[in-house]
Amino acid sequence: MKKDYLKSIIVLVSICLVVGLLLSGVNSITAPIIEKSDAAAANGAYMIVLPDATTFEDVTGEFPVTVLEMKKDAGGSGFAFKLQNSSSYSQSPLQMILGVNNEGKITKLVITNYAETKGAAADFEPLFEGKDATMTDVVAGVTYTTNAIKDAVKDAYDVFYQYADIEKSDEQKLQELCQVIMPGSVKADASSKLYNFTPEDIPEGAPASITSVYVPDNAIGYVMGGMVGETPVAIGVNAFGKVYYLSDLEGNDLMSDPAYDQIKADAESVFAPINVAQDEKNQKLLKRMLSDGATLENLTFDGINSTVVAVYKVKDADVNGYAYIAQTVGYGGTVKICYILNNNGDIIKAKTLSHNESEYFGEVIGESSYYDKVNGQTVDTLTDDTFIIARSTFTSNAMKLAWNDIKAAASIVNGEVK
Repeated sequence: MKKDYLKSIIVLVSICLVVGLLLSGVNSITAPIIEKSDAAAANGAYMIVLPDATTFEDVTGEFPVTVLEMKKDAGGSGFAFKLQNSSSYSQSPLQMILGVNNEGKITKLVITNYAETKGAAADFEPLFEGKDATMTDVVAGVTYTTNAIKDAVKDAYDVFYQYADIEKSDEQKLQELCQVIMPGSVKADASSKLYNFTPEDIPEGAPASITSVYVPDNAIGYVMGGMVGETPVAIGVNAFGKVYYLSDLEGNDLMSDPAYDQIKADAESVFAPINVAQDEKNQKLLKRMLSDGATLENLTFDGINSTVVAVYKVKDADVNGYAYIAQTVGYGGTVKICYILNNNGDIIKAKTLSHNESEYFGEVIGESSYYDKVNGQTVDTLTDDTFIIARSTFTSNAMKLAWNDIKAAASIVNGEVK
């Protein structure tokens, strides 16, 4: 019996060894086939977005987190990217494949994973075909999704220009300067994507020296492109219609060069100042914070580049000072805020005039109780910690920025008046 038992064990072990060897052999044969098949499937997706490609080569380097893979066509037709981003509405990542030819034009965008509105992905894809890094006029109804796609595509282009034998266009250089020219229009998470700045039509009859215009989402001024002779320039115009920034497209300061005085005048003549264009609406909003007999005088001055879009001299029964309106960028978009300060810098009243912050989080800024800890303080006593809102970093940062810009504007106003 013992011999039979040992014999059975030996037989079973032998069978296991044989089966293991067979499986190992099969795996050694099938693994390369499976790997090749997977690679072919992946390259098949890349062929869809870069149809003139022959074979793809991996490109390696330090990429943004949105760029998962980069491939180069050995035949020289361009590059293909696998991208991933979040659209803010879903935990499921937004994934896509992008093709860019050697002229810097998008050949095709295919969204491979999209957990939002059913069927909407197909609506986004054609919008990008034929566009370049500027992605001008790419607009769709679902803003967060469009922005998430643009962000990822923008990152792909940042990598593309490192490897492709092509120069950035003047318009792309201008767009990249937008965040430098108007940091108050960049979202509080320090992102600097183009969607914060929308192309604007140049009015008929505008000076020919102005070649393009961008308006930030929170409308605190204009970023303009222009030409002085053969030199393309970038121009920043604030809400008061004054040029505060002028450089070449490499960012070299030209503000003090008299050769560029005319382009400054040209830029200031293109649009009515925002504080003038919005004056009627702003006065209606302000008078809700004041008594019936209050008077408001719209002020204009040069000294700021910030989120402050309007300043009013206020005379009321219990107020003799200035009202400041700022338009900052929160999580949900533009937040419009007003502070009324007396001549000593005391905060008399403060209010959020409009916002789109999310329910249960940043929406608290729309409640009068939010300003209980603000009213009665001064420009010297109010600190950034006052604006912290639990679980609402974007909103908190937006409110801090608005206050600090208003504080700076108040310092300028008081310096001019006193």
